[in-house]
Amino acid sequence: MADQNTSIVTGDNLLMVLFSRKAIKALHEKVAYYQLAEKFPLPPGSGTQMTWNGWRKISAASSTLAEASSNSAVNLSSRKVNVTIASYGRHAKITDLAELTSIIAPVEGAVTELTQSAVLTLDNVIQLAVFKNVLAQVGQNADVKSKLLSGWTASLASSFCANTGTSNKSRQFGFPVVFGTTSANRLSAATGASVSSLPGPILLRKMSARLKRLAVEPTGNGKFAGVCHPNFVSGLFANPDYKQYILNYAEGPRESVFKGMITHTIHNIELAESPNQPRYASSALSCNPVFACGRGALGVVELGGGMEIIIKRPGPETVSEPYNLNMTVAYKLRSVAAVLNPSCGVIGLPSVERL
Repeated sequence: MADQNTSIVTGDNLLMVLFSRKAIKALHEKVAYYQLAEKFPLPPGSGTQMTWNGWRKISAASSTLAEASSNSAVNLSSRKVNVTIASYGRHAKITDLAELTSIIAPVEGAVTELTQSAVLTLDNVIQLAVFKNVLAQVGQNADVKSKLLSGWTASLASSFCANTGTSNKSRQFGFPVVFGTTSANRLSAATGASVSSLPGPILLRKMSARLKRLAVEPTGNGKFAGVCHPNFVSGLFANPDYKQYILNYAEGPRESVFKGMITHTIHNIELAESPNQPRYASSALSCNPVFACGRGALGVVELGGGMEIIIKRPGPETVSEPYNLNMTVAYKLRSVAAVLNPSCGVIGLPSVERL
């Protein structure tokens, strides 16, 4: 008869499991759009809407003045932008038994993770103005990869924007679009991984040139500010044109408009990386949109001072919880974003993603 061992297999009922009292770090995305937008608080008792008004430009004189007579008067016209705030929120329900027995604090964890959820939600609210006004198609939401550019790959760049576009399609973008490719005027017509199709200096040069041509003022550090997906940056380093661009490039100390984020400056556009930037990926086309703007592009309205964390424990008068079994942790925010001037921003669409 063979020897039998008393081992950790046969004696597994004698082994304890040690739980660490330090929670594993959760990965939280950095977001940038709130830093780009001008903030407009909506005071209590002021309704649910905000309207901005502004003058339209008057062009330079087109004729000389006669000695004794005036030329024709021009119209001083104005424009307005109106938005209505919306409410957003999520909550978690925690039992008193979980709170009393869990090795890491559920309430503290709920506050931390719901705060991050609120940060992503506010970033998405601002993206509704920049991209398509469809909540499921901004940030990392469910339909972004499959629907952000669905139906648009065969469209001209001039047709994308709801404010300046030549198309009457629904679900248009908030800002004008430029393509990187120099060989095709539609994303679907771009073939191969040409230098201009990749994320890179050619696309960003076109975006910067458009903003400068329209007299857009840069941000406080003298640069235009933008947001891109990390995959866009990966495409940059796969682009030989970008490698040549940075080969002998040197920059001294500078101040960034973005706080605590990885940034890259190309053609006077400072790009912040954010995993919450929308990314389109289909069998026919993978595309990482990049957004850049100057001053006056975006406005965000907030009611009630922004985000509110609400913790509710059952009290003596709570009739729905006779045994005080459950408590809730929630956040609520009321906000809306608007395109204040579509000429002050631009969306760049490369037609090839290379990781």
